[in-house]
Amino acid sequence: MIIEKLLLTTASAADIQPFYSEVLGLPIVRSEQGSFTVRAGWSELTFQEMEQKPAEEHYYHFAFTIPENRLPEAKTWIEAMVPIGTEAGQDVSYSESWNSHSVYFEDPAGNILELIARHTMDNATDRPFDPKQDILCISEIGVPTSKVPAAVDRFADLGLMTYKTRDDSFNPIGDDDGLLMVVETGRRWHFTNKTAESFPVNVTIRGIGELYLSENEHGLSIENIN
Repeated sequence: MIIEKLLLTTASAADIQPFYSEVLGLPIVRSEQGSFTVRAGWSELTFQEMEQKPAEEHYYHFAFTIPENRLPEAKTWIEAMVPIGTEAGQDVSYSESWNSHSVYFEDPAGNILELIARHTMDNATDRPFDPKQDILCISEIGVPTSKVPAAVDRFADLGLMTYKTRDDSFNPIGDDDGLLMVVETGRRWHFTNKTAESFPVNVTIRGIGELYLSENEHGLSIENIN
């Protein structure tokens, strides 16, 4: 599943644009009053200001794929600029079932970002890590909902199927290239002290189109807005 575009909302685009363009070094595609877009490999990431400022903390969890053999260098690069998340005394997450290593960190708005090296992918490089070349794509976006199984069924109707194993509280949708991380609202995000809360997401998936995801009293609403 190829995530071509991801649009997220934020309280202040101006407050976080320097983090993405200067700290992470992602090239700016567009920048205007209240929004900006940067390129991350084959994906575009846009932050759009909300019409009304949120009454509580407003954050997302998403991941960038990097070459499968460059996590140690990527970790050294990012932790020189921002604190990275820890869990049980460890600052690198290893998933045996996914065969991947990750590090987690936050942007100035509190969004939870992840650099993930998937060892199942044939994307190793023979040169030192270079963020301008080696942030390859947006490969995950968290989609919290109070009704995970119902959301998974609706994604299946669109041809987007479960990755690895179906679960009633944590059910990734997609494949190694891209995942919608469908998780139960209130579940703690890995390597953080934050819980999964639902905020609107616009995601454009190759072959599917643009989807608007939002939570209501019935669970996750999935609107195809092509």
